[in-house]
Amino acid sequence: MNICISKESKTLHSWYAYPILYKMTIKEFFDKLIMGKISPECNISVNLFEMIDHIELSQMLEAGTTTIQASSYCEIIESTKAFGLNIHYYLKTSNIITSHLVLCQNVLEILIQTQKKKFLPSSLKYEKLNKKQVLYNDIIE
Repeated sequence: MNICISKESKTLHSWYAYPILYKMTIKEFFDKLIMGKISPECNISVNLFEMIDHIELSQMLEAGTTTIQASSYCEIIESTKAFGLNIHYYLKTSNIITSHLVLCQNVLEILIQTQKKKFLPSSLKYEKLNKKQVLYNDIIE
């Protein structure tokens, strides 16, 4: 089957033929494809957190060809037999996930800043601290 992946007007992955290895849904195929489990030699530059907006199946790759929208939970073998071997995945255009990932680059730092008062214990305030207590305070800080 032939696969294309787009987001907005940009093509993230041009048409490329892939084998259908076994019975799975169209969504499972997409997930395995972007994780490199279908064809590891083909490098697909799609974020693992991208969400599918809609999926179109068609008989031919030519412009103006009739396309059918399909649910991501349809069985891929049955769908491609009935509606065509060309599957075009359109990804959602929301940048919420991307901006969230940028903010979460250092998760530990964010956790400490936002939840310090709620979840993290306070450091020990003794006159003399043994080595374990010093280590404990260093970890908390």
